[in-house]
Amino acid sequence: MNIVEYVSGLRKYRITLVPGAYVVVEAFKDDQFVSMKRFEVGDEVEYDSFNLSYTGLIMAIGKKTVTVETSFRGNKRLKAEEFGWRNWDFNAAETARRNAETSQSI
Repeated sequence: MNIVEYVSGLRKYRITLVPGAYVVVEAFKDDQFVSMKRFEVGDEVEYDSFNLSYTGLIMAIGKKTVTVETSFRGNKRLKAEEFGWRNWDFNAAETARRNAETSQSI
């Protein structure tokens, strides 16, 4: 098990990686607990964004990274810090809805 802490602005993230098993992302704001999400191999997550949120399935969880299968570039390896800030509040259904709405307006 490896625990990584990352601060971005007012948010702090604690990412716990258990290689081959799962990753837990905890979010804090002003040192107050905000949320916790657990992800396992095969779960959908965000790996990139621009106008849309790009999502894929977790293929592997390592000691310091999470590997995500992308739809057009092969696999992408995210450092624990990036995985944490991208996915601390990830909701697959809401992300799909926002992507569809954005795609219709472009």
